[in-house]
Amino acid sequence: MDTERVKALDYFLGMTPSEIEVVAGAMREDAWWDEAVVVQQGDNKGSVYFVLEGTVRIEQRKDTGEIVNVGRLGPGAVFGVLGVLDGVQRAASCVAEGTVRCAIMERKDFIDLMNGATPLAMRFQLAVLRCIARDIRSTNAKLTELAALPSCKVTVEDLEEVF
Repeated sequence: MDTERVKALDYFLGMTPSEIEVVAGAMREDAWWDEAVVVQQGDNKGSVYFVLEGTVRIEQRKDTGEIVNVGRLGPGAVFGVLGVLDGVQRAASCVAEGTVRCAIMERKDFIDLMNGATPLAMRFQLAVLRCIARDIRSTNAKLTELAALPSCKVTVEDLEEVF
């Protein structure tokens, strides 16, 4: 993959040109068109995606069949890290809104860098931690907004009236 595309991702800030070349060598670039599924909820495929261009919609299908739009990711965003780290099925689907281009790192290459002890591996591990910390902060902000919403008291009688 083109090193200039990888260098543009803030995920890899602080890496030397030769380190970026190694990381770029472990990635490939792919594209999806409008409404194409990039990642399917429930899949066990393990790759990490770095959004280069476009917008990815994150949606989760509930047991009832309802689809909930969880959020949107734009250029510079990363998704798939948790699924690669813990091997659990994908919790949501990622769908292209318009044309989307991503850099993709397969699970094996990602885990090799996570298990490494070289300066490159250490910088990569730090980048992963920053990504996870950013996601946790975003989730905390959303939970704070939800907690601030006024609660409403619903009684059994209220439900019986509706049904």
